[in-house]
Amino acid sequence: MIRPLSAALVGLLLLLRPALAQNEPFRVVNGSAQPATALHVVRSGQADWGPNLLGRGPLPPGRAFSLRPPEAAGCHFDFRLVLQDGQEAVRRDADVCAERSISVAPPAGRD
Repeated sequence: MIRPLSAALVGLLLLLRPALAQNEPFRVVNGSAQPATALHVVRSGQADWGPNLLGRGPLPPGRAFSLRPPEAAGCHFDFRLVLQDGQEAVRRDADVCAERSISVAPPAGRD
């Protein structure tokens, strides 16, 4: 009797894990070779990029910006960095519940 109960408990915890992770902080890493002047983060599929989150100045290459999503925002987000030269780096539909550090960089050869 204990073994089936343990298996059920483990299964329930695995199902709850994404829900519990939805409100946990995650990091957005500037994966480019130049500073980012703007960072936009929205729930996946949104038409508008929303405000620039880098109010304190540029995000240097390799550095991270920490965020805590609003409760019930879900796990999937789109990310956009605007780099110092005006180039954009976009990453769509990243699962922040599964990946707590999201690197955003331009396509290879464009940085």
